Amino acid sequence: MNKQITIADLLKMFLQHIRLIIIVTLVGALLAFLYVTYMVTPMYSTSALILVQNGNTFETDIASSNTTTISDEKVNMNDISSSQMLANTCSTLFTVDPDMKSIISGASISISVVEDSYFLRISSTSPDPHNAANIANLVANTAPHVFKKYFGDAGKVDTVEEASVPSSPSSPDRARYVMIGALLGLVLSLVISFLLEIVDTTIKPGDDLYKQYQIPVFAEIIDFESEGGAKKK
Repeated sequence: MNKQITIADLLKMFLQHIRLIIIVTLVGALLAFLYVTYMVTPMYSTSALILVQNGNTFETDIASSNTTTISDEKVNMNDISSSQMLANTCSTLFTVDPDMKSIISGASISISVVEDSYFLRISSTSPDPHNAANIANLVANTAPHVFKKYFGDAGKVDTVEEASVPSSPSSPDRARYVMIGALLGLVLSLVISFLLEIVDTTIKPGDDLYKQYQIPVFAEIIDFESEGGAKKK
């Protein structure tokens, strides 16, 4: 006769196998930690920041600060708008130009416009932190020459912030891997606990007998002769 398992039965079942659940969950987390530590190559990311300016109608002072300071008297909205459009154009141009392609070939490089600005963020990712910084800075240093090749003196490109050597990897996320491993271990342990209950055909005292045969239990006889102490039967 099939067992009818309720939510209360499941909770009771899992509590009975709580030691198994804890052990399998911890093993899953440990295996995930070992995998991400010894099997996954750490990657390092860094970025350089360059400024794209259209024409010579306003100047920027980047020598004394990592942020750009612009004199209010020299800026108008047309200058800003045209520089933003030019920055968007350069974000694509710098990835397809032959000189740039020779630099970034085989490297993980992305060039994107900082939102609502005329700054370009050059991001580089590599297993070697020094290589990541070198490539990002090389792209930033080559950008003015590529710009001049296509636009002449119609504007200029300046490096605002050089890429620094990252001190710690950006990926993989060890905590995320460990959490996923623990979650998989928890799910596996719950499945094992459920299967152990399903394949267990023994009749438990009390309510289990009533559930199987709809026969109420009025009393239980204790077997004092069983090895290991008293046993109900």
